[in-house]
Amino acid sequence: MTLGGLFGRIALLLVGGSILVPFYGGGLMWVVALFLAAPAIGMALLIFAPIEYIAARYGVRWLAWIVTPLVGAGFPWLFAFIAPNRANFLAGISQLCFLSGALGVLWTISSLTAAFLQQPPLPDERLFD
Repeated sequence: MTLGGLFGRIALLLVGGSILVPFYGGGLMWVVALFLAAPAIGMALLIFAPIEYIAARYGVRWLAWIVTPLVGAGFPWLFAFIAPNRANFLAGISQLCFLSGALGVLWTISSLTAAFLQQPPLPDERLFD
């Protein structure tokens, strides 16, 4: 994907997340959405984009569309393995899994939108000359 495609997918991810705020609780949940913007961008850059890039490199981009929401939903459990004795963290892990899984679904929707609009899956080779 191009750099513009990455920025476009992150923008779609943030817009989709802001649309989910009224369904998640409304009211002042926009504050929570504001604090979720940085982790959403981080997950997009460090987790979702490399998964899709590697899958596109091997020609199985459809597999990335299936795996991305599952990886997003399972990502908070890595922190549970790092700090297993944190009772407060484990009590809220289901909400973290829901939110990061929703980010994975939004990334997949933005990726399907990009595929529908026929953006190139791999960067242009002229960028590396």
